[in-house]
Amino acid sequence: MKRRFKFTGIIAVFVALMTVFSACNKNPSETPEPSGQGGYDIEITSQTPSDTKTDSSSTTSKYSSEDKLIALTFDDGPHSSTTGRILDILEENNSVATFFVVGYNIERGSEIIRRATGMGCEIGNHSDGHKNLTKCTDDVLREQVDEPNKKIEKITGSSPTLFRVPGGAYKGVESDIGMPIIQWSIDTEDWKFKDAAHPDRTAEEREADLKSISDRVVAEAKNGDIILMHDIYNFTADLTDLIVKGLVEQGFKLVTVSEMFDAFGVELKDGTVYRKAENPKEITTLASGHYTVRSKYDTVNVRVEPSTESEIVTEIPNGTAVTVESAVEKWAFISFEAGSGWISSAFLAKQ
Repeated sequence: MKRRFKFTGIIAVFVALMTVFSACNKNPSETPEPSGQGGYDIEITSQTPSDTKTDSSSTTSKYSSEDKLIALTFDDGPHSSTTGRILDILEENNSVATFFVVGYNIERGSEIIRRATGMGCEIGNHSDGHKNLTKCTDDVLREQVDEPNKKIEKITGSSPTLFRVPGGAYKGVESDIGMPIIQWSIDTEDWKFKDAAHPDRTAEEREADLKSISDRVVAEAKNGDIILMHDIYNFTADLTDLIVKGLVEQGFKLVTVSEMFDAFGVELKDGTVYRKAENPKEITTLASGHYTVRSKYDTVNVRVEPSTESEIVTEIPNGTAVTVESAVEKWAFISFEAGSGWISSAFLAKQ
């Protein structure tokens, strides 16, 4: 009996040693670890290999292009008081926005940035020193783009994926920026109405300005629009309150730029300029041929390039017969008796 007990004990010790040896030599890749990206805690649950399946195509947006989506965007911050007030307004209305921050405001606005990302807002890059990038050397341009990304990553744990050029000037440097460039489809022109620019404005006049701008924005707003504002003015914080409430009352969901484009199924590409989110299947290119200018206006602008920011060559009267020589998305290069240039395809009807 003593020998059998001794033999059984030896077997138990041998099994225990084999178990420890197996655990020590386990492939590290089999043990999931949190990435830490984004600065959030990740709950890890164990899975057997048969339960684990990675398929990026299975990821879907919580919104769709059928929703009434709109993206508020704010430039030049963050600012401790005004950006904070704007975040209060967004939070009260279950809304989010995208903030394009400037490098020299990032470190002192780190807490605001953390709060914004914690709410689900998006942080974009608005350059390091708010310089005109079209006039920068290659080295300076690279610095203007890269430095804010590094600063923001230190705060949030992730680098921005969107860029907005200072002053909207991007011609000729799109590919050098190396990020999707986000412009806008509705400009509040809030900077024109900031309090410092109107020191003699009465309280009644200020309220009238706020109402006029908010009424216009809410009336113009359409699914997929991007609205431009600046979160460094008290006037803008007050304006945000009116615009957010007005849009929510109209049934809009205020989302980030990335969320909106994702809902429309649009992949944002580096070096490409975006002004609003549109369903790709609804974007058409005109065929060459003979057309007639059709508009509710007496005249339509003809431009040097296919962009609303391009220089106007001339104005063409409504009803003018033209020839479309070539076309890109939403724009057509036309020739007519008085000249040639680019015109919005929306103003052309096939003859």
